Amino acid sequence: MMSRRSPIILLALGASAVVLSGCASGGDAGFCGPLHDEHEAAAVAFVALVPGMNTEADVQTRLSLVEELEPTPELADDLTAWTDYLTVGAESIDDDPTAVIEAYDDNAKASGEALFEYYMGTCLQ
Repeated sequence: MMSRRSPIILLALGASAVVLSGCASGGDAGFCGPLHDEHEAAAVAFVALVPGMNTEADVQTRLSLVEELEPTPELADDLTAWTDYLTVGAESIDDDPTAVIEAYDDNAKASGEALFEYYMGTCLQ
């Protein structure tokens, strides 16, 4: 009886692994893959930085993840703008919190929102 269930269990586990991988999920692996691999960092990758709450290490983790992403053509400008914002954050969050706040302008905000919407609507489907 147990030997008949084993292949079914293995098949179910294998199917679960495929469904949870970046390739089986929505979106392309170049953008979604790194986000699936680093799901904890991905959860906050496109959220505004908060000086005093985020550390340089937090920002560097986000920046490293974002730099791995391969954007779709329509997200290329947004990814560049968001990377620039995170770069300012990584360089100044501990020493110059005002620079981080000023760097989160309308362009950075719109870019973060666009990337977040793509992540939620495509990568997590």
